[in-house]
Amino acid sequence: MNNNHRLSIIHLDLDAFFASVEQRDNPAYRDKPLITGGISGGGGNLNRGVVHAASYEARKYGVHAGMSIWEARQKCPQGIFIPSRISKYLEASKIFFQIGSIYSPLVEPLGMDELFLNVSGCESLFGSIEVIGRKIKERVYGELGLKVSVGIAENKFLAKIATNLGKPDGFYIIYFKDRQKILYPLPISALWGIGRKTEELLKKSGIYQVEQLAQMPDSILVNLLGKNGKKIKLLAQGIDESLVTPPSEVKSISRETTFPTNITEKAILIKELLKISQLVGYTARKEGYKGRTITLKIRFHNFTTFNKSKTLENSTHLDDIIFKTILELLNKVKLKKGGVRLLGIRLSNLSPEDKRNQLKFVRDKEDKLEQLSQSLDKIREKFGSKAITRASLLK
Repeated sequence: MNNNHRLSIIHLDLDAFFASVEQRDNPAYRDKPLITGGISGGGGNLNRGVVHAASYEARKYGVHAGMSIWEARQKCPQGIFIPSRISKYLEASKIFFQIGSIYSPLVEPLGMDELFLNVSGCESLFGSIEVIGRKIKERVYGELGLKVSVGIAENKFLAKIATNLGKPDGFYIIYFKDRQKILYPLPISALWGIGRKTEELLKKSGIYQVEQLAQMPDSILVNLLGKNGKKIKLLAQGIDESLVTPPSEVKSISRETTFPTNITEKAILIKELLKISQLVGYTARKEGYKGRTITLKIRFHNFTTFNKSKTLENSTHLDDIIFKTILELLNKVKLKKGGVRLLGIRLSNLSPEDKRNQLKFVRDKEDKLEQLSQSLDKIREKFGSKAITRASLLK
């Protein structure tokens, strides 16, 4: 535990990331309720897709990520709805992480638009933690044209809370002496580890605010929450011992789709898996990785979830091979009458793409697919994700 309560952690969060990138690039979208979304993260029939990001103007109407596009249209009929462009967001995300790494070697990304920095020992180079936070904020806007909210505290949890309290375009510091004043009035959902079911359980027990959790006897919390009870109580008291941990390597690349209505037709599932395969393959190629293990994630109408995996002899990042493997896995799953709610694909067991140990005839065949994939990637990056696609994905 940090006994001197020294400010050392910065949390950074790009505001309404996907939507902000689009508003930056198109003046017609600025100050308007903008919603980005799609079926698989790369466009598609928006009316059957989900919201990936909503500008702050759209959030005023109750639109949020994960909501179906149909529901978002009901809440915000005047909104502007456009397909997400993942390649553009990945490019901005990469620069964002590079800026953070200038000020500390201890950088822990969270998704594409968030990161933690531990700047202990870096103050002699760049100034105080507050100066570093403001330098990063200015640099992100100067190099990316995007606004980033900054939270500063002595630990990761409080820094994340600080960011949320300062949004949008915020700069917020939580000193340890002020933690109770800030944390105690918050709802229990503000604590890490409290999802919807846990929140409902606690509310049934009459626990609504962080202050109640912070003062609850350990024995009661353990009975309610099991082994996580004590850890959650520490968070409620503003104590978090987790470290900023830079990723040693990318562990997996995954994408998934949540359908607005349960899907019962296998043909639709196959079509969707083809789209997700393309997105996973593109992301792997863009980030310079190949993977040997391919996993199908499928969640049914009753929220039961299955994962089936296959490990290949040779690593790949090619859409065709990913899709072919996923079809094999899908054919081993017994589909339920109630339909499918979610589909996902994960590519894992990754290695940098130049590490190939394949037979020559396999390499020759894959090199042709590699060249084709790279050509298609360039076309899509230049003209958009819809510029070229497979015939089977056309309406």
